Amino acid sequence: MRVEQGSTRDTALSYDGEAMRLHTFLLPVLLLLADGVACKDDEPTGGEFGDPCGYDPETDKEMNCASGLMCRIGYCEDSCSADSDCRPVEGFAHTCYAGVCRIECDAQANECPQEFETPLECVLEACVSAL
Repeated sequence: MRVEQGSTRDTALSYDGEAMRLHTFLLPVLLLLADGVACKDDEPTGGEFGDPCGYDPETDKEMNCASGLMCRIGYCEDSCSADSDCRPVEGFAHTCYAGVCRIECDAQANECPQEFETPLECVLEACVSAL
């Protein structure tokens, strides 16, 4: 018995082969596009200036600082090579010490700035994280 090319011998419905190839190509492309548009918020970016850093026992995770910042005694601080590299902190000296900026305590009241995400306290003339 001879069957015509493209025939399904009348036991199955006919389909357009070109349309099937198009669907086979489009589905993986759409999946790749959807993956590229997915949320990137899951990627950790690190803490900003004044944010807490280091090991957090409450969450059992390491908190890192954003690029260009270093973790200095519990909070994210600028790296530096000179005092001028340190951003100003109103009312407090902010100096470069061993490659990392350091906020110095108020000499008279032994106080530290409290406008950051990390509460600071004065220890040996320098402000450190109170956490």
